[in-house]
Parts: sequence; C-alpha cells; structure tokens
Amino acid sequence: MKENLYLAIDQGGQSSRVGVYTESGDLICQFSAACATSHHQPENSPYPHIEQDGNDILAGIRQCLDTVADQLGDSVSNIKAASFAGQGSSLLCWNSITGEPLTPVLSWQDIRGEPYLKQIPLTHSQAQQITGLRVSPHYGASKIRWCLDNCEFVKQALDEKTLVIGPIVSFIFWHLLDQKNRVDPGHAQRTLLWNLHRNAWDERMLELFQIPKSVLPECHFHDSHFGNLKLGSHSIPFSAAARDQGASLFATGMPDASACYVNMGTGAFIQRVSNILHAPDGLLVSPLWIPQNSSRSFGGENTSAPCYLNEIAEKPWYAWEATVNGVASAMSFMQEQTNLDVTPDQIEAALQINPKREAYFLNAIGGLSAPYWRTDLHARFTEGLSPQEKILAWIESVIFQIAVNIELMKKSGEIRTIRISGGFSKSNAICQKLADISGLNVCRSDNADATLQGAACMATGLSPNWQPEFQQETFFPQEHAVLKNRFQVWQNAMQKWLTP
Repeated sequence: MKENLYLAIDQGGQSSRVGVYTESGDLICQFSAACATSHHQPENSPYPHIEQDGNDILAGIRQCLDTVADQLGDSVSNIKAASFAGQGSSLLCWNSITGEPLTPVLSWQDIRGEPYLKQIPLTHSQAQQITGLRVSPHYGASKIRWCLDNCEFVKQALDEKTLVIGPIVSFIFWHLLDQKNRVDPGHAQRTLLWNLHRNAWDERMLELFQIPKSVLPECHFHDSHFGNLKLGSHSIPFSAAARDQGASLFATGMPDASACYVNMGTGAFIQRVSNILHAPDGLLVSPLWIPQNSSRSFGGENTSAPCYLNEIAEKPWYAWEATVNGVASAMSFMQEQTNLDVTPDQIEAALQINPKREAYFLNAIGGLSAPYWRTDLHARFTEGLSPQEKILAWIESVIFQIAVNIELMKKSGEIRTIRISGGFSKSNAICQKLADISGLNVCRSDNADATLQGAACMATGLSPNWQPEFQQETFFPQEHAVLKNRFQVWQNAMQKWLTP
C-alpha cells in the first residue's frame, strides 16, 4: 500500500519553501527559494516603500515545485492534498485576465497608506469589534486605497473591470490552480476589511475605505477546496490555506491552550489560543482554523469538506495575538548604527555584557506595535552607547516588549509555558532572558519549519495521526536582578516616550 503524502507551501518574507510530508508528519523532502525585499524612499513621500516582486516570488515557488516533482518521480501520485501558508498583510494588484502584476507586492512592513487612516472615522475599538484588528497601516485596507489612488495601471484595470487586489496567497493561487481569486479567513482578515463574526467581507469597512468588493477575492473556509495544482501529470487538490503565523501553531498537531507561542523572525509574533473574541486593549484576535463544518456562518462558497477522523478539527479556533516589529527587519538599521556586520556571533557576545550605565533602545523600527501601536515615533538609543551595548539594547527591547504582551495574554487564563521558534530563538541567551523576565519555562524545539509543518498538518485535515518527532530544550527562569532592573528602566523610558 502506497503511503499518503501531503504538500505544503510556506511563502515568507525572506523565502518561499515547499515541503512534502507523510500523514504522521515525517518530512520526505523540502526545497526553498529566496525572495528579496527592496526599500526605497520616494521624493514625494515621508514613508519608505517596502516591496517585493510578485513574479519573482511565483517563479521561486514554481522552481521548488519542479524540484519536488523531479525528486519524487512517480511517487508524486501519492500526494493526496496540498496547503498554503503565507504573509498575511502583504498584498498586490494584478490583472484578472492575464494574471500580470500591476503593482509590486506591498510588504506587511510598508505603512505608506497611513494618511488615509487619518481621514476615516474609525476608532481602534470599532475596528476591533468588527475585524479583530486595530486600525493600522500595516494591514491591507490603506495599502489598497493607496494603490487605487496612485497607480495608473490599477486605475485603468478598475475601469476595465479587470482588477484584482489581494494577499499573496490569492495571486499564487491564480497562477498555480485551476480556480481563481480565492482567499482564506486568515489572509482576508489582514486586509482590515473582513468581519470576524460573519466570516465575510464587511460592507461598512468597504464603504469607509471606498474599496469595491468586486476587486477582492472570494472568501472561503480554511479547509476549502481552493482548486487543483498540476504537478507533472498528477492533479493535487489544495485543501487548506492559512496565514503563516496561524499555521505555525499546528506544527505538532492541535495547539496547546495553556502555552504562549512566540516566533522570532522578521518580527516577533506572539499568540495564544483563545475563543474569547474580545481581547484586552492592544492585543488582536485572529482566526486560526475556521472549517466548513463549524457552526460559524460564512460569506463564501460552501464547497465539500474532507471527512475528519477528528471531531476537534470541525471546531473554529481563534488566537489572541501580538506583533513586535524590529527584529530581523531592524538588521540594516543596526548595521548602520554600529558600523558592524551584525552576525549571530556578534549578537550572542553582546547579550553576555552587563553595562554599568543605562542601556536601552526604544524600538520603533517598522512602527511600535503591540500593545502600544504607534507609527509616529522614531527609534532611539540611550546616549553614548558602544556598538555592543546598542546590540544588547536592541535585542532586549524585543524581549521586553514580548514580555509585556505575554502578561496581557494571561487574562485569557493561566500560561504554563512559552513555546519559542524562529531564527532568533537559536540564541540560548535570548531564550534564557525571556524565561527570566517572564517567569515562565521557555521551550525551544529543534524544528525550524513550524509554519511549513503546520500547513502540512492542515492539508491532512488536522489528522490525529500527525505526530512529528522533534527534540525540545527547556530554559527555566532564574533570578536575574540586573536584567529586571534594565526592564524597569526600559518601561519607565517607554512611558515617557509614549506620553505627549
């Protein structure tokens, strides 16, 4: 009997990856393709444009898929389903007839649409009640409005009724699958135009931003049949799609409700499972898994669902969430500030020092995010810091902000552990400092592929057979008075910084 296989695509800010797994979670093969991000400052705008190339991303994914086909040979026919996980708040415009991009990909880091938010009568509280999110230029609505107002090709396509605007997942599906213009709840929510309670595009939000519903992809459940992928002569049904951070929680199966999940990569993303759809001020509520058989209503086409062996997979799952910007995305800034090539070894060495003076960093790289949500502040260090002290202050600013968000997440119930992943989690010093500040055990697995793995688990329909093996290391909290003092100094400086 041939073993069933499942294909997953993870499209991230720095690379696209394609992996093939067994139903139990064993990795058969994995391939990746880098994707570049450009930063440029237009003369007529105070906001840097942070962009990627949609065709470049698509070509990288196709290259990975071709390599999978070559690697598996005839075993490609064993792939029973596929899934996609991608950048939630990055989007682009394209032609609905030709599929050609009409704009670059506007990165989730790009905040050029901020001026539109000042013109719209929408409070953070109102936005959160409707969408689960706050009013922020990181989300898609203001970016879409910017494209509609500033891009001639977009205006022309709108007039000709050939315009589509959506997250990267919809663009990739347009080109790879036999169905067009579809999107899952996780990606749809990050446009700031999606109703958390009705699971559909929200008419009020569309009206506020003056965005025609006709240019947006159709909303579908996380476990919908999004279309079929041709790999060689084999047709693979795409049975799941999710935002990258949401997918990562399913890397080892169903998420642990008593854990707080932290992924430290381009930014730091903090999540904990909670079906309480009203989070404390400063936190977000995001859909993790809204299946077709759940009791939640939905505004998209109701396609046939796979048969579940696991009843829990038929329930909707949500998460409280927070974002801390300025992790890997701050690397170029830090290199300018220190005149150093900031390597992992440089970071590890800096984390071992204990300055005799105040050493803190008010980290607004990419905007000061949860739970403060400010884009009008400029990052700054304590005066007179050495290059190593600046690196220390930068990393600790991220750890401190993560700790503040974790404290808020305790309002949904006891947190017993922090599960950490991402490139920066490879640092023992970072993990130990987070344990010391939070007072919680920090568990780090040797799994560098949580998003890809979680997407593959979703492709199986959240099969109860999904039980991948991995090694785990635990960092136990220790008394660290000097670190706690720096945390208090940082909090005091933040309070002064945030006060008008």
